[in-house]
Amino acid sequence: MVIDTFENAARYYMLHPAMEIVLDYMENLDPSDFKPGKVELSGNNVFVNAMQQSTLSEDEAVWESHEQHIDIHYILEGHELIKFAEEYKMDVEVPYDKEKDCTLFTGDSGMKVNFPKGGFVIFFPEEIHKAMITDGIPSKVKKLVGKIRVD
Repeated sequence: MVIDTFENAARYYMLHPAMEIVLDYMENLDPSDFKPGKVELSGNNVFVNAMQQSTLSEDEAVWESHEQHIDIHYILEGHELIKFAEEYKMDVEVPYDKEKDCTLFTGDSGMKVNFPKGGFVIFFPEEIHKAMITDGIPSKVKKLVGKIRVD
């Protein structure tokens, strides 16, 4: 997992050839141009899911990991709580679904991810995370989740 701001984004370009494409798109998107949906940046291998939704209670949000994609989370508007969990403290609830590239988990309450306003969080394949959790007061969130295929 990486937590940082766009000021330091260039440090992560070496992690994958598409990292610069996704981080640059996120940093330069004008919030007034935001439209919910999938934005393909390089076919189906590099894209951004633009979401507009309300945060969920801790119990409603789900623990998940991916095997084929790196996730990059960035909030344009609103606020959410994101958590990270160590695999050995979790149990598989729904086995890996290759079509959805997702495994769902139950278990440990996890650790809060403290990322700065205007910052981003990168989750690598198999890193378990839970997003869109209400952080005190429910919030309507405009969020981008970049997806970079790694297999």
